[in-house]
Amino acid sequence: MLVVVLGAGFALVGSWLLIRDVRDPVADLTKEMNRIQEGDLGRRAPDLYADEFSALISGFNMMINRLEMRQERNRQLLQSYFSTLAAALDARDKYTAGHSMRVAEYSILIGKLSGMNEEQADLLYKSALLHDIGKIGIPDEVLLKDGKLSEEEFAIIKTHPVLGENILLQIEPIDAMADFLPGVRSHHERYDGKGYPDGKAGLDIPLFGRIIAVADAFDAMTSDRPYRNGMSYEKALMILEEGKGSQWDPYFAGLFIDEWRRQQHLQKPSEQGIS
Repeated sequence: MLVVVLGAGFALVGSWLLIRDVRDPVADLTKEMNRIQEGDLGRRAPDLYADEFSALISGFNMMINRLEMRQERNRQLLQSYFSTLAAALDARDKYTAGHSMRVAEYSILIGKLSGMNEEQADLLYKSALLHDIGKIGIPDEVLLKDGKLSEEEFAIIKTHPVLGENILLQIEPIDAMADFLPGVRSHHERYDGKGYPDGKAGLDIPLFGRIIAVADAFDAMTSDRPYRNGMSYEKALMILEEGKGSQWDPYFAGLFIDEWRRQQHLQKPSEQGIS
């Protein structure tokens, strides 16, 4: 009888150990697969097992490495795509060459000064690159006119934020550009509600729109045009300062003005700009 009991006990212990040897690695793999499904590629499954399970986990980790490489390549391709779109738009007019890139750089500076995290800052940067994409739909005789625009021509120019939004809405899948639409549509809204296209005011203006508005205005004021030379940085900063709370968000305009002047103070008198 004792032999039977001992035999049964050893069998139970052996079965439990066998089940554990199978259950634990499977549970670890399941946990890691669920994490990957949620978009987290930052860790690897622990390779604490032997034989077949060790090979399985090694293969799993190799798959993660390849997914990370593909994800980074896709990120680089997407960044290149945004930059190419912006460059193609700016190429229509030699006087605005580089405008979208400068606005993006100024915008991300403001975003980071405000404490924006890396993910949000990246979305802001891409939104700023695309902020004028709607000008693709503006006729050359209006967009490239040397002199002052008539009221009718200015009304056409004012359609470009909505045109830009509509262009981005054509990109599949339908939600691919969702994060960029608010900044593109609202970058000509004014803090006092007198802007376009929706006449939004204050904090009702989307965050990216309020930031891009400051960056866009500064670059427009300091860039040369066929009918005028760009103004000095200091004069443009003074106009931004005067327009805080009326044309531009006072917080974001203030951040930009203070940082630009701080950087100028640190540089040699002959240098200008933000390093």
